[in-house]
Amino acid sequence: MLRGTTKLFISFICCSVTLLLPIYSASSDPSIDSQLEQDFEDYVKSHRNRKRLAFSDRTSFVVYDISANKKLVSINENRQMMAASIIKNFVMLAYFHEVKYGQQQYTNHNRGHLRAMIQRSSNPSTNYFIRLLGGPAHVNRILKANYPYFTQTRIVEKIPLSGRTYKNMTSARDISTFFLKLWQNKLPHSDKMKWYFNLKNGDYIFKQTYIPAYVEVYNKTGTVYGLVGDGGVLVLKDPRGKKRAYIFVGLMEDRTKTNGRNRWVSFYDWKTRRANILRRLSEKAYKYVYENHYGGRLTRRN
Repeated sequence: MLRGTTKLFISFICCSVTLLLPIYSASSDPSIDSQLEQDFEDYVKSHRNRKRLAFSDRTSFVVYDISANKKLVSINENRQMMAASIIKNFVMLAYFHEVKYGQQQYTNHNRGHLRAMIQRSSNPSTNYFIRLLGGPAHVNRILKANYPYFTQTRIVEKIPLSGRTYKNMTSARDISTFFLKLWQNKLPHSDKMKWYFNLKNGDYIFKQTYIPAYVEVYNKTGTVYGLVGDGGVLVLKDPRGKKRAYIFVGLMEDRTKTNGRNRWVSFYDWKTRRANILRRLSEKAYKYVYENHYGGRLTRRN
């Protein structure tokens, strides 16, 4: 009896000690550059505390230095979230997959729709490609059969006339993987896709920031009442003039806004506040990569 009581006591002590040990988050992973990640977490927390970001907003971020082969930020990157217009990356991938294997043609007509889909985020052009490829289910099958590493991405609907697309899904991880493989020329017709992503558009990671004007940007935004996001590759020059590429992905999702009864009157202010958060975080990423990885000295542009 005493022996059993002793074991129970020891078990209780062990469990108590375990509960007192710190629970490590992803930022404690030695493979992650935790200082920049902590800066991101602190910035988002400060905006929640000041009610500039709702507690119903779920956030997800990835920063990956391609040139240094080092992930700097990984915050909820595996969380599946609404894709909004970022799903257009994957629609374009499915189309170029079919072009590569002779099932579709890269015609002037299709070039026009590609430019409209990526540069102007045209929903009709996106739906044109979804129909051309046989509908959402077939586009999804192309991706799953040939690019299984996009584990949180799914295409289940064309974009409605209202623009409120909530069913197509992706994640910061899948978006960062997409741009990494694109940059490494491991996707079909990567050179052509890069050209479209490099066209000037209404981005949230470069415009209205102090990032120097010479920096090259290859990106796609996603915006709907419920999600604001952006992801892509930024290419800076280190102090010796050598080009260095890194990935930035940021998603902010609030599913309380997807209710059809929500009024659009507050959408623009809601979107702008979150877009500005992405801009400030993109500045932090640029500053950190440039100064800490390549020994640069930041010079702000007006």
